[in-house]
Amino acid sequence: MINKIAQELDAGMKVYLNTKSFEYEPVLDWDNMQETDFWDKEARKIEKKWKDYIVITKMESFEFFRVMENFIDEVDDAGLKEDLIKILNRKSPFANFKKEVESSSYRQKWFDFKTKSYEQYIRQQLDVEDIENE
Repeated sequence: MINKIAQELDAGMKVYLNTKSFEYEPVLDWDNMQETDFWDKEARKIEKKWKDYIVITKMESFEFFRVMENFIDEVDDAGLKEDLIKILNRKSPFANFKKEVESSSYRQKWFDFKTKSYEQYIRQQLDVEDIENE
């Protein structure tokens, strides 16, 4: 379940999680969007249907920046490591980091690292050590 929620967050969704049944419903995270009517209606349906729920949202920018910094420690390629460090210290670090790492041989390692980081983030949000993966 945590892995699926992590994937939803990474895809730009926020997730409503029923704290009693552990059912969850993803809803587009519309904070920076113009057209919100459909997604507002979806969120209200969930809020009416479930009394006990929490909303899990994506990491804040500073948290995701830390994930990128931590990933650099996993990179053995000195040239790539140097490039990624430079990228984090320049303009548009998020887009440029993504472009650089996803065009490298570390692409899959980055996806795996990012997913594990999101899973850990979700556990912290839920204040639990372990929820059974479904």
